Amino acid sequence: MTERQFQYTTVHPFSVGMPIINIRLSHHEREISVPALIDSGSALNILPYDYGLKLGFNWDEQQFRLPVGGVLQGAEAYAVLAKCVIDSFFPIDLAFAWVNRPSKEICALLGQINFFQHFRVTFEAYNSIFRIEQIRLQ
Repeated sequence: MTERQFQYTTVHPFSVGMPIINIRLSHHEREISVPALIDSGSALNILPYDYGLKLGFNWDEQQFRLPVGGVLQGAEAYAVLAKCVIDSFFPIDLAFAWVNRPSKEICALLGQINFFQHFRVTFEAYNSIFRIEQIRLQ
C-alpha cells in the first residue's frame, strides 16, 4: 500500500499543530468536504450534527442510538454510515456517531471504530507530520 505524509495543522489558540486532514464524505447523492481530527484516543468516529444534515441524514428517522462519552457525555448520538475519501486513497465506508452538537462546538473525529481499522497512522508530533497508509480495502 502507498503511504502518504501530511503536515500537522496549527489550531488556534494552541501553538502546536494537530493531525487534521480534509476528508470527502458522501451519502447517496450528497457530498461534503470537511476537516477531521485523527484521534487515536477516540473510540468512535464522530460526525457533527450540521455535517450530517448536509449529507441528507434525518435526525428523526434514526434508529440506532449510540452512547458517547468524554466531552460528549450525555449528548444524543446515532450510528450513520458514510462513504469517505481521504486524499488519493480508495474510498471506504466509515461508521460515525452522528452527534447533536454543531461543528462550531465539536470537530469531526476519526477514531478507533472504524477509521483505524482501515488505516495505519504514524504520528510524529516532534516533526509536525503524520503518515497514513491504507491497510484494509473493502
